[in-house]
Amino acid sequence: MRILTLGTTILGLSLATTLRADTEEGFVNLFDGKSLKGWKSAKSEGPGDLGPFKICSEDKAIHVYRGDAANSVQPEDCLNTEAQFSHFILRLEYKWLEKRFAPRETHDRDAGLLFHVHGDLTRVWPWCFEMQIGETPGEEFSTPGGRFHTGDLFVLGGHLRCKTKRMEGQGHYDPKGEIVPTMNCPTLLGVEKPMGEWNEMEIEVHGAEKAIFKFNGKVVHEIFDLEQNVDGKWVPIEKGHIGLQAEYAEIKYRNIRIKEIEPKK
Repeated sequence: MRILTLGTTILGLSLATTLRADTEEGFVNLFDGKSLKGWKSAKSEGPGDLGPFKICSEDKAIHVYRGDAANSVQPEDCLNTEAQFSHFILRLEYKWLEKRFAPRETHDRDAGLLFHVHGDLTRVWPWCFEMQIGETPGEEFSTPGGRFHTGDLFVLGGHLRCKTKRMEGQGHYDPKGEIVPTMNCPTLLGVEKPMGEWNEMEIEVHGAEKAIFKFNGKVVHEIFDLEQNVDGKWVPIEKGHIGLQAEYAEIKYRNIRIKEIEPKK
């Protein structure tokens, strides 16, 4: 019988986490754990400047607002991939840390995972579709400063639109509902892990056809018919950059990996 010590077990779990992106068939790392090669921040003032996005070598993570004093005034920002993607599955992990910053030092924590980002990439809130990241519980709506629940949909850009599933008379996503037009739509689904624990996110994007949001292993939102208005005509939007937000709350992102998938024929 093989006997494992506690130290061996912890080491094994650590290695499993580190190697996750390498062992998932077809996935490649978008973040190498030691640099931000392939990424650019909206407020970058030149090579090497990535604003509030720093590297945490211990966790192989992107550490937002690392080293900044709690309650201090800090800028918001957006970190975008240099590459664009159309049909893909993206997975990542995030966890909140304690510090929050002015002017939202008393608000629920807030960030976001963006896709089909396009247009001016120096915009902090670029044109895109967003899977919200936030600590507001799904059943809460009247929170000071706004609701920020992981899995909510935000459409950033008046020239963009999509559809989601809702029951008649309801304003939130419902997997049993009919497919209806929307701009922004909350979900009641999804439970965030306790402060300091890693949460798992996934978006599965099929060009302009649909996108599926998963949070800690559960489907929490679906959107369909992603479109943009070009010269007065609504046309499918098939691709864009991927973005991560910094919005006044200390957060870490890690294990960011992507698998490009074949379009359906």
